[in-house]
Amino acid sequence: MRSQDPPFHGAEQALDEVGAIVAAAAGEARRAERYAAAVDALRVHGSPPDGADVRVTLDHAGGLVDLTVGEQVAARGGGGVTRAVLAANGVARSRLPVVLGALAREAFGPDSATTAHVVQHAERMFGVGATPGTGGIRDRSGDAGPGVLR
Repeated sequence: MRSQDPPFHGAEQALDEVGAIVAAAAGEARRAERYAAAVDALRVHGSPPDGADVRVTLDHAGGLVDLTVGEQVAARGGGGVTRAVLAANGVARSRLPVVLGALAREAFGPDSATTAHVVQHAERMFGVGATPGTGGIRDRSGDAGPGVLR
């Protein structure tokens, strides 16, 4: 096409092109709404690797929404409960990047820039290759993430 040629051959072709753009945007909006609803409903559970009767439930942002501590763990005293709860929390946090990535791939496709962004953000937030019991804060290099006190 030469620079002086109009981009469309008639009003009908222009309207068809605009209609296709609007339909694509509406489809993206529906996918984003479904993804947002799935993320809002997301709950990830974790229990300590040692099999202690503790279960934490986290929301999509890693916020604690439920905690169950069994009688045997409670009998260990404060320190034992603390260790078991932190270990369970670490297990649950380490699952968040995987689950959030799966939701994004389902909503936007595996090769989507949106999916790549969601996965990258979740890995930064919750750690990549997080080790249970660490709170899910470690990245591939083994260094604690920003804002983590030692």
